Amino acid sequence: MIPDLPDPAPTDGTVVLRRWTTDDLGCVEAASREERIHEATSIPERFTEKDARAWIRRQHERARAGQGWSLAIADARTGRALGCVTLMLRPQAGVAGMGYWLVPEARNRGFATTAVGLLAAWGLEAGGLDRIEAWVEPGNDASVRVLARCGFEYEGRLRSFLKFPSRRADALAFSRIQKPRNPEP
Repeated sequence: MIPDLPDPAPTDGTVVLRRWTTDDLGCVEAASREERIHEATSIPERFTEKDARAWIRRQHERARAGQGWSLAIADARTGRALGCVTLMLRPQAGVAGMGYWLVPEARNRGFATTAVGLLAAWGLEAGGLDRIEAWVEPGNDASVRVLARCGFEYEGRLRSFLKFPSRRADALAFSRIQKPRNPEP
């Protein structure tokens, strides 16, 4: 059994990571217009309110089903959803994969770095994880910078690793691990 969603919701006062709600349909709609987002995630390619509501329900089911956590990246002042950050459990015990995206208007403002940092810290502490991985397509320099600022280390290139609907791509592998616990004297 995995821990439920973070409680209290991780925040730094600017960004808050929270459950998705139907008030976030506008964020899902904006994301569906971004080819790179719907190509690499389960965001609907063509927005309909029905499909967006189904996507939000699937995000709630992830923790209940023991798959991981999917949270809205929201402006802490307004509560408005700006993107998504996920930790999805891998088959190896104590390992999860980090994923994230922002709608275009929220980019280059530090929201992704804050969200990834908050969820990684929670995952490695309260979430019971030992290792968090992130796979980034070469050329996605913004994501590489986010991961570096959040303490992720580059591990190597996985050739033809990512599968998209119409193509395959290499992945740059990054990880952040649980700091070793000090043995008792």
